[in-house]
Amino acid sequence: MKNHDIMRQFGSLSLGSRLKRLSDQLFQDVIEIYQRSDIPLSPTYFPLFNLLAQHGSASVTEAAEQLNVSHPAISKMARKMLAEGWLCKTPDPKDERRQLLALSSQSEQLLVSIQPVWHEIRHYLDSLMAQHQHSLLNALDEFENDLRKHGFVEPVLQQLGQQRAVAQIEILNWSPEYREHFRSLNLAWLDKYFDGELTEHDRSALDEPESYYLSRGGYIWFARVKNDIVGCVALACHGNGCFEISKMGVTDQLQGYGIGRQLLLTALDKARTLNATHLYLESSTKLERAIALYRHMGFREMPHPNGRSIYPRSDIYMTLQLHQEAH
Repeated sequence: MKNHDIMRQFGSLSLGSRLKRLSDQLFQDVIEIYQRSDIPLSPTYFPLFNLLAQHGSASVTEAAEQLNVSHPAISKMARKMLAEGWLCKTPDPKDERRQLLALSSQSEQLLVSIQPVWHEIRHYLDSLMAQHQHSLLNALDEFENDLRKHGFVEPVLQQLGQQRAVAQIEILNWSPEYREHFRSLNLAWLDKYFDGELTEHDRSALDEPESYYLSRGGYIWFARVKNDIVGCVALACHGNGCFEISKMGVTDQLQGYGIGRQLLLTALDKARTLNATHLYLESSTKLERAIALYRHMGFREMPHPNGRSIYPRSDIYMTLQLHQEAH
């Protein structure tokens, strides 16, 4: 029976566990290689041992900085190595108050027998990685650099905080005080994706939303998180049970939290209460997140009934037949 690695199915959530598993495997294998080669050194000492073998001496602080490991971790390792006789302390010639770590005579003797072992370990691991499509060490370098640059704890906690805030989202009906928010939210995505493209229809909708939507039987809603307006959507009425989803936008930093979905659901629910039979929207495949949402909500791509859109940026026409849902 094929052995399935369930941990792989966990994706990036298992990254730390998989690295730990790989680390444990490599350490156990190196321990066995050392034992069978009569090397009495713990593999866990390798980073500090090899650093001092190459550079002669270093303080605990210097070793921690050069290895990019915490000061307490190097201090703990150094104490163990000192107790086992692998290290010795020497005064810093530039400052006798400061102690430097250096390899002991015992370690110097071990270097003669351990270096050929290291050579073969490196040669074999390099040969394994050379068979891979991507460089494991380069990828690890990039990943470590990104973690150092962007951090891990604070970004995750910040996202969690935003997620909790979004859980308290309010959907608000149109109010004149939100007119500028309707304009700015839509101008933001027009600027980002379409170089600020504004057709006459866009100008009418954004400059005079009351006459363009509301006075014709349409509606506009807004999403508010705490005290901030962070999203909007319009439902335009075209008569005979036909409505259009229009001008939906969510502020960049809060995309991906379901705000667009709640706005769209609000518009769909209202369309049903108005006995709408046909809903459509015109969009652009550049807006991948929005298109995925529309498809998830049941909209399907269709040929444009007029051959082409009134918006140069639009390359997709999608419809939702509401009357079919009642059967």
